[in-house]
Amino acid sequence: MSEDKTNADEFSGGLAELRAEYKKLKAENKELRTDAMGTALSSLGLEADKGIGKAVSKMYDGPISVDAIKAYASEEFGLGDSEVAAQPSSDDTVVDNTVAAQQRVQNLQSLGVSEDAKDIFDTFQEVLKEADGNVRKSITAKLQMMEGLKQQDD
Repeated sequence: MSEDKTNADEFSGGLAELRAEYKKLKAENKELRTDAMGTALSSLGLEADKGIGKAVSKMYDGPISVDAIKAYASEEFGLGDSEVAAQPSSDDTVVDNTVAAQQRVQNLQSLGVSEDAKDIFDTFQEVLKEADGNVRKSITAKLQMMEGLKQQDD
């Protein structure tokens, strides 16, 4: 009879240790996943705590890789390569992009034409009408409008 109690005590102690270890590993895994997601989003040019990056970090539950997250952001939020950078730019490409951007600005100034032909609110209303109650499309439209307003303010 005493052997049964001893085995039961060892067994219950082992379960408690396993539970504690499981909780510890689960918390550690969550922390590492959050860090990896933040790193992947920052390499894509997004911030994990703002705008579309925040939405991706909350909604995405697939493998944590830059390509997978980029594909998800493109599919769910309609982001193209211009919004999501595939790789961080080298110094040469930054200079080339800056020169090209300055040329575009000069061309626009000489033409006197705004690059934003439509008002952002009109575009937003059009997207909402096309969404037909689709929550995902309306959230995407709202996030893109917020990003557009943020860029206009900057």
